[in-house]
Amino acid sequence: MFRKDYLLRMMEEMTEAIGKAFTLRQQRKHTEALSELDELMRRQFGMNLNLLNSLPAEDVIEMFRFRGVIEVDNLQQAARLIEEEAYIYHEKARVEGIDDEEKMDAEDAAHVRLMRALHFYLYAQNHGANRELLQVPDLIEGIIEQIKGYELPARTEKQLALYREQQGRYDAAENGWYRLMHLGADYPVQYEEDARAFYQRLTELTDEQLEQGGLPRAEVEEGLAQITVLETKRQQVVTEE
Repeated sequence: MFRKDYLLRMMEEMTEAIGKAFTLRQQRKHTEALSELDELMRRQFGMNLNLLNSLPAEDVIEMFRFRGVIEVDNLQQAARLIEEEAYIYHEKARVEGIDDEEKMDAEDAAHVRLMRALHFYLYAQNHGANRELLQVPDLIEGIIEQIKGYELPARTEKQLALYREQQGRYDAAENGWYRLMHLGADYPVQYEEDARAFYQRLTELTDEQLEQGGLPRAEVEEGLAQITVLETKRQQVVTEE
């Protein structure tokens, strides 16, 4: 009960701050809007938004570890502030009178923050965060729609694949794993074992469940076979070298 009340109080404070930031950005007071969000981040988490946007995503996630556990509810609340920050930069890019370089910088800042917020949302949802407090599934789909056409970082693609599996959208999850497995042999991280584990989890489901998820059993077996072929090819390349 105490934990739930604590989260609700944090969310109420965040909703109020986002409301103020929204009003300020409508007034084209972008610096003040950003300051409002940054102040809330400092009060709630003892961090600032610049830090969260400059460190590697994995390091930021570790900053939310408390007594050995990642506080994923807090992480997704921080992601909500980063998402709102993205919208401020997006509107800043549309202000009349700024030069092309300023506009491009603001658009880049908005895009980077949307990508980062998406990664944290997905990680939090994949690790048991409360999806009701912020209606996070809707936020996730909203960001995905906005960045449609852009390639996701591999670490985010992995989290999205795991999330689609959790939703029962096995065909969409498979698409993510396919992209990850074809990043190339020179990519620093290989995802064949993760993809194999995905297909093996699916083999334990019923035919009806697989059909509902858009991935019939025959395609699951085909996916497993393709991983074996891909691994064999890569091993041959290594041997030839």
